Amino acid sequence: MPFSINSSVSALRALGSKQSVTANNIANSETKEFKKSTTLLEVGSNGTVSAKTQPVNTPGTMINQPDGSLEEMSNVDLIQETTEMITTRDAYEANLKALKISTAMEDTVLDLIG
Repeated sequence: MPFSINSSVSALRALGSKQSVTANNIANSETKEFKKSTTLLEVGSNGTVSAKTQPVNTPGTMINQPDGSLEEMSNVDLIQETTEMITTRDAYEANLKALKISTAMEDTVLDLIG
């Protein structure tokens, strides 16, 4: 597989994983004591992109209960997660466009060759 296609495909997979983690964080934002996760994208030596997911163990918001006890809510910030989804979507679209252009260029070369 050519370098540019391999890079784009691996980036699409990694960005899909990142988007799934963000969606899971948003879905569980109202779950008591839920700890969000974050996904870091790493570039390999051959230009591939991989996703590494890790938990974020910061405490959630503490809520006073009627009995005087404290209850921990999730540590998910919906504004941060929504912003993360938008930037991930844009990166996904950019890599998809790069993949389409790369395959179109290969088709053109094959047409020129014969």
